[in-house]
Amino acid sequence: MKKLLLVIFLILSFVSVRAATYQLKISPEDVFTVSDNNDWNVAVTRLRVLDVAEVTVTPKDKKSFLLMLYFMRDTEERGQFDTPEKMKMAVMESSQKYVPGSVEKKVTLENIDYKGTYGFKACFTDAELAKQKDIPAPAGQFMYLIRGMVRLSGDTALGFRLCTNDLNSEETKIVENYILSFVKVIGRKQNL
Repeated sequence: MKKLLLVIFLILSFVSVRAATYQLKISPEDVFTVSDNNDWNVAVTRLRVLDVAEVTVTPKDKKSFLLMLYFMRDTEERGQFDTPEKMKMAVMESSQKYVPGSVEKKVTLENIDYKGTYGFKACFTDAELAKQKDIPAPAGQFMYLIRGMVRLSGDTALGFRLCTNDLNSEETKIVENYILSFVKVIGRKQNL
């Protein structure tokens, strides 16, 4: 009996240390893999196969950022974000709600040009936290919000929201590169 319990314990211990890995099938052509790594926890918070997936990424050791990823099927039939103009308008309109609480007081979009695809992002500074610039933000609060969208393939777009307290940190650059790592080489059904 003790041996059996020991074996069960060892199996459960092994399973609990393995990194979580998720395969997200957003369209018949697109499967994206997200997984924990040494520094980050990854959780799929919503998944509708062949449609949409929402993913949360957080650091394991500190609360230095919060990343939300929104994988969205956008095939020719849907065509919500299938041109740079449509995507730009979507990011502009959906960003308006952040303007009242920000230092910027307007949405300023920056182009994302990566691997021949297109995307747009906007950055907002929390007006209340900016007043306390010498005081670190309380846990769970972030000075900056970077949000936007990028075309991943002919069938998929990715919306994202990155909350951080340091726009210029190495960690923020790594997270932004992680977002772009989902971009596939574009070649079909894409209006560039």
